[in-house]
Amino acid sequence: MKKIIIPYLVVLICLGCDDLFHEEAISIGDIESAEEMESAVNGVYAKLASAFTDDAWIYNIFCSVNLKGDDLGETDPFYKALYENSENCGNDSNPFYHSWSFLYSVIASANNIIIQFDPELEQDETIKRLLGEAYLLRAYCYFRLTRTYGRIPLIQDIEIDYTSQLPSFRENYEFIESDLKTAMALLPENNSNARVPYVTPHRGTAKALLAELYLAWAGYPVNDDSKYALAAGEAGEVIDSADFFGFSLEEDFAHVWDKAYRYNSETVLALFFADPFSTDNLSEINMYYYGWCRDDDYGTFLLHPDSSWLKFWHFASEINFYNRYPKGYRKDITFYTTIYVPNKYPYYPQIDTGYVYVDRAESCTRPLYRKFFYNLSFIRREINIFTHYVVYGNSKVYLLRYAQILLTYAEAMARSGQLNSEAYEAANQIRRRAYHVDIHSASPYDIPSGLSAEAFADSVIWERAWELAGEPEGRWFDLVRLEMVEDLPNLRNPDEEGFPESTVTKEDYFFTIPEEEQLLNPNLAE
Repeated sequence: MKKIIIPYLVVLICLGCDDLFHEEAISIGDIESAEEMESAVNGVYAKLASAFTDDAWIYNIFCSVNLKGDDLGETDPFYKALYENSENCGNDSNPFYHSWSFLYSVIASANNIIIQFDPELEQDETIKRLLGEAYLLRAYCYFRLTRTYGRIPLIQDIEIDYTSQLPSFRENYEFIESDLKTAMALLPENNSNARVPYVTPHRGTAKALLAELYLAWAGYPVNDDSKYALAAGEAGEVIDSADFFGFSLEEDFAHVWDKAYRYNSETVLALFFADPFSTDNLSEINMYYYGWCRDDDYGTFLLHPDSSWLKFWHFASEINFYNRYPKGYRKDITFYTTIYVPNKYPYYPQIDTGYVYVDRAESCTRPLYRKFFYNLSFIRREINIFTHYVVYGNSKVYLLRYAQILLTYAEAMARSGQLNSEAYEAANQIRRRAYHVDIHSASPYDIPSGLSAEAFADSVIWERAWELAGEPEGRWFDLVRLEMVEDLPNLRNPDEEGFPESTVTKEDYFFTIPEEEQLLNPNLAE
């Protein structure tokens, strides 16, 4: 295993939510007071936030860690990279290798806290709750790593070990389960008692994440069907106790993304960043990039309907996914449908059929994701001799929100043989909101009653695709656990040189453990 001890543990003084995710470094050392414990835990959040602001996390050309779902694309859908580039994703020279090192550095920071305190002996209530946060954050990182890289080493301290073995998938999941149950016992009971309400986790957060773990556990590669009932049970308890935990579904989908509703009850687990409108943050890398357009006369990459000059990167919808996306209010909030070139063109419809390549003048490569920038002003900054500008968008990223818990419950109930009216209602609340109608009343948009469990579950999977489009915990992991990657359309042109006929295999489901790690520890090359 590569040396993952970090020379500094990022910490901060918790003066507010934004400060919670802002880095200040001190040397790793003993934690001797609740105040030092709080600073150390805040440092774990800051380290995780730094992973999410790195380019490698969300967008890429070949090896996106959001990964290769059919909801993302640039000139090609991201999943096309499965055909030829998966082996490159494990190369330490590839920037997307950083997701591995980032997450293990977060784990090392959490381990530094956990190894100093015995949760069964600890008496100080403040320290116990902070320890619960460390366990939950470590669990999340291991959950993400396992679903991204497959079998991964479980590091429980800050020592270097070049002989660690690869556990089985089941052992990885059991470790994460143990961490989440420990976190559940230590964390404050609900949002009202959370260290920072609507920001830091509580028992409801741990229970919700445990439901997601069981849902993944029930699918590929472990395929333990018994875990569907556990997923339904945990998610159902979160839903039944939603008022107690402080969770609810925002009744307007736009509010989920509106800055005015930044701290909302739909948040189950999220990361918050400094205000993107502050000029002090111009050096930061923004969380969300999305597709781009080109104007041959200007030589510039395009714009937003408010006429601000922007530089768009690779965060766009794959065109077939966009075309299939149900029309309605949620689609309007999720995507941009018009663009504008100042001093040259009026507004015009975003292209919504076929492929339009970047080398064509006055064209857009893909429909652009809007929800991550909804109702936000933009900062612009010249970065080179061309008229290119950087955009800083939303200052929050959802790792888990209540809408996903409702859909997890609905699917798990169906797959565990418990399909009932409550499962229908959970999914239908999401569908009603998508069309901007009363989420608590029956509507024409509801899933038809009387479906088989399989048909109902399939409807829920597509609802997850639409609802969670482009989000870090969204589409790709569903495709893998349900072994649906092979069902993605093969969009390669067989007549194009270098694009032979190809198929996707399960070997493509997970990234290769970085080569540098394998050289240091050959046991990781199993």
